Amino acid sequence: MQRLHLTRIAVAALLSLLLVFVAGCEAAVPVAPPTTPMAPATPAVSIAEPTTVAEEAATPAVVVEATPVAAEEASQAARATLVVQLDAQRLLVRAVDFAPPTSGLALLEASALPVVVAETSWGPAVCAIADVGCPAENCFCGGDNFWNYAFWDGAAWASYPVGASQSSVTTDGALEGWRWGAWDQPALDPARGLAAQAALDYVLAQQQADGSIGGASGSVEALMALGANRMDPALVRPAQGGASLLAFVVENAPTYSQGGAAAAGKLATALSATQACLPADVLTPADYFDPATGTFATDAGPLAWAILGSLALAEETPPTAVAVLLDTALPEGGWEWSPGWGADTNTTALALQALAAAGVSDEEPAIRAALDYLAAAQTEAGGFGYALDDSGRSAGDANSTAYVVQALLAWQQDPSGPQWQQPGGDPLTFLLSLQGAEGALGWQADYPNPNLLATVQAIPALLGQPYPIRQAPLPACGE
Repeated sequence: MQRLHLTRIAVAALLSLLLVFVAGCEAAVPVAPPTTPMAPATPAVSIAEPTTVAEEAATPAVVVEATPVAAEEASQAARATLVVQLDAQRLLVRAVDFAPPTSGLALLEASALPVVVAETSWGPAVCAIADVGCPAENCFCGGDNFWNYAFWDGAAWASYPVGASQSSVTTDGALEGWRWGAWDQPALDPARGLAAQAALDYVLAQQQADGSIGGASGSVEALMALGANRMDPALVRPAQGGASLLAFVVENAPTYSQGGAAAAGKLATALSATQACLPADVLTPADYFDPATGTFATDAGPLAWAILGSLALAEETPPTAVAVLLDTALPEGGWEWSPGWGADTNTTALALQALAAAGVSDEEPAIRAALDYLAAAQTEAGGFGYALDDSGRSAGDANSTAYVVQALLAWQQDPSGPQWQQPGGDPLTFLLSLQGAEGALGWQADYPNPNLLATVQAIPALLGQPYPIRQAPLPACGE
């Protein structure tokens, strides 16, 4: 498999004059330049000097701890941004401080992402990043798919003439790309990753000494944003010192979870997204399940969050609860949070994500009607407002658009595809248009001031991550 794989790459390279080296070179795939270029913002992880790969094959998924740039090197410190594309839509992003020159592999290993590297006869090969890819002992198990490596030249992703361990990154503001897939598949525009990095930095800058970000509710939202970017909330602390974000959420989780099935579901989704722990005395969606009705809640909004949370914790989700959510779909398409409220894009997007995660078929009439409802609600600028008003489409806002993007991704639709293109753009370009220089998003174009909730809810959408981000049981805190 390995020899055939390398032969195929070599032939393709000769024919197209493009080098494709497993740990080194990405086929140059033209991509549109970012619509809102911005310099990567703090905080970043750092490396003091280039690192090398061990002679033996790397062990699976070891996080390399970053070390601060030495004081005497501070004047020479630079910052690079890594955009890691996990599949057709999902991204991770990291800002890394370094003392130039350094290699692309050293930057990757300093990103605090789990990286698996194997030593081969032609040099080190990256086998897996963030658990996507192959084990070190079978680094080319993906067939046509492998980790491609490239750099952004200001207009497109371009190939290095050498491997990642030999590349030389010297420029402050360098943009490095890693993509899992076949060498001839297109890479995503890095604008989404850069926007997500800037938004994350703004959100983290709002952290208080008690560890919170926007109170209890905002902190749960922040947890989901961090989970979408595979960041550890236990390491997120205010610059002036204080408690971690995870410590604040764990302390306040029991009270928060008593707010109903929606709160319990959102909290479970957030804790699972960050691979955290389940605090003592916390209520999970299972605690709200009523055997008499066969559901967690009778209203669509709380029920959607409860199903998402139940799936996030890998709990058994009763089919009766899924059936109730389907039955609450409105005849004209979409869902309303509670009876009498009328259909809205937010509840519809949450219900679509819950039903997709629960395995409902896309042939289900309620799914098709809901997608038609969202199409009718899209504005000419490409975004989505909360609901259709008497005059038709309401003005687009960041929160509603982010939820809809996640719903489209959950149903394998491309938010940038032709179906969701409007004269003024698509849902993702609309989100980018709301971002200011400080990284925060405004709620609407007419309300451009930094909005914490709009910013934190936009991050999973920019990273291409629908809910639930992760589905796995959580250990009890303290175990």
